[in-house]
Amino acid sequence: MDAQDRDYLISQIYQVAANPSRLLTLRPLLARLADEGRLDGGESDLSYHFQQAERMLATSDDPAMDNRKASRDGTLLLNERLHVHEASALMARAEPDRPLPDWAWLPDRQAKDREILKEIATNDREQAIIQLLAGEESETPSPFLARRRNAAVPLIELQPVALRWDESCGAEFARDFALTGAEQAILREILMRGNLRQLAEDRGTSIGTVRNQLKRLLAKLAIGSQGELIALYGGYQDLHAVRTGADPAGADQAARRGEMIDGVELRVQFFGPKSGRPVLYFHPLFGGPFLPRGFEEKLLEREIRLIAPWRPYCGRNFEEETGQQMVEGFADRIAELLDRLEIEEADILAASGGTTFALSFAQRHGARCRQVVVAGPVIPIATSEELKLLGIGHRLPLQLARLMPAAMRMYVRAVLAKVHREQDASYLESFFRDAPADLAFIREPGNQLFLKKSILALFSEGYRCGTEELALHSSDWAALARGISAPVTILHGDQDRLATQSLVNSFASRNGFKMEGPVADTGSFLLFQRPQLVLDHLAPHNQAMT
Repeated sequence: MDAQDRDYLISQIYQVAANPSRLLTLRPLLARLADEGRLDGGESDLSYHFQQAERMLATSDDPAMDNRKASRDGTLLLNERLHVHEASALMARAEPDRPLPDWAWLPDRQAKDREILKEIATNDREQAIIQLLAGEESETPSPFLARRRNAAVPLIELQPVALRWDESCGAEFARDFALTGAEQAILREILMRGNLRQLAEDRGTSIGTVRNQLKRLLAKLAIGSQGELIALYGGYQDLHAVRTGADPAGADQAARRGEMIDGVELRVQFFGPKSGRPVLYFHPLFGGPFLPRGFEEKLLEREIRLIAPWRPYCGRNFEEETGQQMVEGFADRIAELLDRLEIEEADILAASGGTTFALSFAQRHGARCRQVVVAGPVIPIATSEELKLLGIGHRLPLQLARLMPAAMRMYVRAVLAKVHREQDASYLESFFRDAPADLAFIREPGNQLFLKKSILALFSEGYRCGTEELALHSSDWAALARGISAPVTILHGDQDRLATQSLVNSFASRNGFKMEGPVADTGSFLLFQRPQLVLDHLAPHNQAMT
């Protein structure tokens, strides 16, 4: 490494101790040096400086672990001129000190909603619900509760409202309030696209006709605005959720329990019907033991009971060893968990970082496994040349884990600092920038919120879930995949940058696994991008064919 690069890096390393997220600005330089082999073995001075900076960070107030920031929910703040005071995860492209972009407003509502917000700013209105678009390519608006926040400078607080159109709930709402088909379509349009003009074009009628129908709908419900209609539907949706949740045959979504096994509190999420066929889910780091909206309904349709234990150090700080010993110990605890749940055998499902844990479980407890389905794998990387084949977002943390572990640990803290400052969208975009399918997935506002909440939950007790995963996957863990008797199927996306097609094919061939793919237009989030395909492979008839 030349003196200029080294001096620049050293000066920046100590700035990272004051602001961990600054490390991410060094990614291009670190990646170039790692790819060129100029971090290998001899750069002990850089390792020393990273270790010193890590010690400084450990003794300072770390904003990434501030629970108050962790609890922030994507609230957008505007000033009285409707300029952005503070952006949010849902509105990451809105620039501070600039007007809220034109693309954020619904075209037919911009003038009216701006007027409403100005009334809130001047205390002429207490609150309202308005809808905004989270990005230039967004088609579905997100509802926000708008209120005045009294501070040194009066601000307008726009807090996201957890609300979505649901066909079954919408049908019950229409029945209970005696809506006509046209009125139900208007309600759906307001929640799904917020574009009455487009609805009129779809119907081949005039915008005036649609607006008159909306007025009659509001009068029928004895309310005065679209915002009140959204609020009414939101309250009804909560009631609908209580109704369906009370059904003993219902989804029992996101039920959770904890089990003390070998001195470790093992947390487990459950999804799907209690009487469903058990599927043991070894989760990824992005998404955790949770599922995005709409996935649970598919489990109900397939009568699948998904059992998702939290992986080591995720949301807990019990000592669970490191490396392959950590993986094997976790596999044995999962076998004990199945005993306590009185489950003899189960299908195994894994995604990305969960691959290693799923294969280890199948290796050590093969009699408990009907089959293993891996939706988007990680694979053991034996050489630095193989590592260079991965996308930059995936390979740099692994390179740092191999060459400078202190830098890797600070990298994880840098990512968490970004997430806590609600800059996770920009980080994820840079991470997945060379995978268009994954980029499209994370740009969906609902998926952004899903990923953010899962990351905060997994890292709520510290960083080790991230650092231990990187340390594990930077090593050659091939021994954990050998000698598995249960049938193993690997589904691989054509844009998955966690592993190239050739590396996955070689890994599957060496171990006698069935390889399917590349699956078109999918990447690391294959499980969430093509859930029907994955669940098809978990169907009983598929087991008979393997």
